[in-house]
Amino acid sequence: MAHMRGIAGRVNTGIVLVCLFFGVVVAGIGAAGVVAVRSATAVGATIAGDELTTAAVTSRLGRQLDRAYSTAQAMMLSPDPARRATLAASLYDPVIPAVDGALADLSRIHSDDPADELVDINVLGEQWRTARALLNPAAQAAAPADISAAFDGLDAHIDQLIARETVDAEDKQTDLLAIGTRMGWGIAAAVALTILATGGLGWFASRRIRRSTEPAKDQMEFADTLQLAETEDEAHHLLQRHLERSVPAAAVTVLNCNNSADRLEPATPVPTGSALLDSLQHAEPRSCLAVRSGRSHEADEQHPALLGCPVCGPCPGRSICIPLTVGGAVIGSVLLSRARRCGPAEQQRLRDSVGQAAPVLANLRNLAIAELRAATDSLTGLPNKRAVTDTLKRILAQASRTLTPACLLMLDLDHFKDINDRFGHPVGDQVLANVGTALRSVLRDSDFAGRNGGEEFAVMLPDTDITGAAITAEKIRAAIAEIVLPGHAITVTASVGIAAYPDHATTAEQLERLADSALYLAKRSGRDRVEIANSSDPPSTRDASTPPDPRRTPTALKPTPSLAANGAHTALR
Repeated sequence: MAHMRGIAGRVNTGIVLVCLFFGVVVAGIGAAGVVAVRSATAVGATIAGDELTTAAVTSRLGRQLDRAYSTAQAMMLSPDPARRATLAASLYDPVIPAVDGALADLSRIHSDDPADELVDINVLGEQWRTARALLNPAAQAAAPADISAAFDGLDAHIDQLIARETVDAEDKQTDLLAIGTRMGWGIAAAVALTILATGGLGWFASRRIRRSTEPAKDQMEFADTLQLAETEDEAHHLLQRHLERSVPAAAVTVLNCNNSADRLEPATPVPTGSALLDSLQHAEPRSCLAVRSGRSHEADEQHPALLGCPVCGPCPGRSICIPLTVGGAVIGSVLLSRARRCGPAEQQRLRDSVGQAAPVLANLRNLAIAELRAATDSLTGLPNKRAVTDTLKRILAQASRTLTPACLLMLDLDHFKDINDRFGHPVGDQVLANVGTALRSVLRDSDFAGRNGGEEFAVMLPDTDITGAAITAEKIRAAIAEIVLPGHAITVTASVGIAAYPDHATTAEQLERLADSALYLAKRSGRDRVEIANSSDPPSTRDASTPPDPRRTPTALKPTPSLAANGAHTALR
């Protein structure tokens, strides 16, 4: 479990680092984009500056034209020939060349403009050529002309160009700045969205990884919890709960192979109304195809298999049965039923869970068998002295909680030493085994019988009063008296002593002492009889040869109408 948590933690850390890396990369890209936008804005500003430069050149051209006009006017209006000559020299060099240069600069700046934008430049050039022709010295000498109209047109055209260039430059600069701002915000938004998308992707991937590791965590938790199971029954229920939690909307039943009884039995509760209640009624281990083949078996009511399974075949919907196999031996199976078929991942989870549970169940079963053998007398098949002591305490504790009576019967075979001496110990062992069989034939399922040792036995009767105990003791005595060993003329009898809770005693030790006293009273009173103790009985001397006490009236108890009437609720045994 800790290992799986460590793996999940490392995976999540890796995802976080990857997300951080991508976040840094995206931020870097965003920063580069912003720089690029700023560069583009700078370029745009440069372009806008060029527009402003164009406006400046145009303005310079206008000033040069104004100078040419004023010089020409002064030359033509001056009455002084020397003055006119000076102004003419200034006009032709450098004023007119300056205008030509400015016009050439303007034409060069607009050389890459579309043809429709070059129209104004060409018109301006034509107007200047017309005006310059009027300023020609030869033309002025022949017929001085009025140059005002020509220069007015030039001035108007220049003003129009300057205004338009200025407006265009400002508009372009504004547009470029707006574009740069929008691009900056767009890139910032893209970066933010990318970061959010990266974070979302990381969260989604982490969630998917957590979901993919959850089954493994569940398996680890199941494996760890399975080791805490103390009994096979507890492990069966743990396996059922784990599978029903791992596979939604599924009904799980754990089946156990009882090979000694040749029965296939449900180890976990079968739901009311389930078809398994009928199919398991008389099922044998080989009735389950998964147990028979040692492989998983699937059944579908819509598509019956060629060889149907008598156990899971009647179940509605789809079912899968997986054998519990340990060392090549099948000790049971796990049947899962639901409306739809299990997917590959669910089937693998089933196999993993069953594979983990099988050896644990086998170990718990072997442990239970070992404990049973340790608490069982091998000769009679009854519980031994240790189990007798433990069970007596448990029955008395239950009686104390429920405020119900309970009785202890101590019985001892009469003259058993003579049987061993005359016929041998093997015959004596057979007598003891037959006594165990006789006790099981008389007692209820809730009753308990055990061998204290030697030829002495103990019987505990929960929820039974003295009258009922006396009736049962008589039945036991009679059943033992009917024991016959073929080939041997042997008469087997037993003496029985009875002590009751709470009438005679309230502790296990007192109850055993009084029952033992009553037993040996029966021995001293002639054997093959039943005696009931009373609280004033002294401790037993365990000496069967002691003569009967003349003050006692030791009569063997026989079922009488009064006893049967008083113990009607316990007489049916």
